[in-house]
Amino acid sequence: MPMKESERIFDKHKHTLVSPGSGILNQVAEPIEINQISSQEIQQLVDSMLRIASSEQGNMKRRTMVGLAAPQLGISKRIIIVDTASTGMGEIPGLCVYINPAITSKSKQLEQGREGCFSTGSVCGIVNRSSKVVVSAYNRQGELISEVWTGFTARIFQHEIDHLDGVRFPDRITDASKLHWVEPDRFGEYRTKWVEWQELCSREQWERVRGGNNERK
Repeated sequence: MPMKESERIFDKHKHTLVSPGSGILNQVAEPIEINQISSQEIQQLVDSMLRIASSEQGNMKRRTMVGLAAPQLGISKRIIIVDTASTGMGEIPGLCVYINPAITSKSKQLEQGREGCFSTGSVCGIVNRSSKVVVSAYNRQGELISEVWTGFTARIFQHEIDHLDGVRFPDRITDASKLHWVEPDRFGEYRTKWVEWQELCSREQWERVRGGNNERK
């Protein structure tokens, strides 16, 4: 079922995280014209994304937000926020803005790691991602940048850019034993016990969550 109003994350500019059942999460987001990066619309959206992402940081016992994509707010724009300082353990963030990001190169070497998302409800899982990526993007000043990232940060970039292409991490998991169900009060526990996690999520359950029903059956 969709999030209750009390469970939504609001921003004073009325941007809100949409529920996992929102159809916009399955769409390819639109690129931003370079001359529009400095516009009030785009700058306010970036500010909203930064506020929402930072509000969900720093609590070791709950899920924290290490990245955010504009489609998660119901906005079909190619903007992501990435916590480039995170190791995935709930630290205070180092949030950076990337507009029209693209992975221009990635390693053939893959690393297995846990992932969760505000746009997948209680569904978490183990995903193989490239251990190193080269990312090209514009910053919020409209400057073209290129950066190399490894490890957990490389994973965040791949996860968030997937959002811009209408892909969520459960769609990349083919091994049924690596798709997990994690109740909200156990996210802190999942950070350290994900390898041996026993509460599985079926493909059918993920499709129900994707359709807007986050109740376990």
